[in-house]
Amino acid sequence: MRDEVTKMSTVIETQNLKKKYRMGNLDVSALSGVNLRVEAGEFMSIMGPSGSGKTTLLNLIGALDRPTEGKVLIKGTDISKLNDDELAELRNREIGFVFQFFNLVARMSGLKNVEFPMAFAGVSQEARKRRATELLERVGLGDRLDHKPTELSGGEQQRVAIARALVNNPSVVLCDEPTGNIDSKTGKEIMEILRKLNREQQQTFVIVTHDPFVAESVDRIAHMQDGLIVREEILR
Repeated sequence: MRDEVTKMSTVIETQNLKKKYRMGNLDVSALSGVNLRVEAGEFMSIMGPSGSGKTTLLNLIGALDRPTEGKVLIKGTDISKLNDDELAELRNREIGFVFQFFNLVARMSGLKNVEFPMAFAGVSQEARKRRATELLERVGLGDRLDHKPTELSGGEQQRVAIARALVNNPSVVLCDEPTGNIDSKTGKEIMEILRKLNREQQQTFVIVTHDPFVAESVDRIAHMQDGLIVREEILR
């Protein structure tokens, strides 16, 4: 698997990525010069203890924050050169997000939650419904389309979030502790869904986790400590 993906194009590249936060009178370093490449079709994980910088790295890759120094390239585009509107467009077009706490809109049905990102992409209402229904069926929620998040289990809410992340066919899906708010059995099911989507669609997944089971499900692990990638591990 790894030999195959290295022949493909690079989707994500970080170059000497640094991030500092101001806390009172102190500058706290969250990232200290991270260099990472992710190839198209990879299924990889960023793993490390709390405070190691893994979520900060994911936020910078996902254009949710800007680095203090260094670059993030998405399909060769230096996103530090984009303005806020261009960043929003890039996030909507190229990046899907799956969060630990689902981040679903409570007043909307599962179907409407999945449709939501397509509205910003200018997709027609009929096409939005068709695409959202198809994806919810693929993650096993074809019979729960009209249920609101409060009427769904944690695992079902995460399936809705996965469908929403994929709806605009992004180049990469970023997952921040996707099994962190559900039980271990459901977490295993969620990982199986992500893996299946990766294999069937050649969708690129970057999964931040501290869960050893999740990390062992991927092809490659980038281990983080104190704001740096200290080693990489090829599993498959």
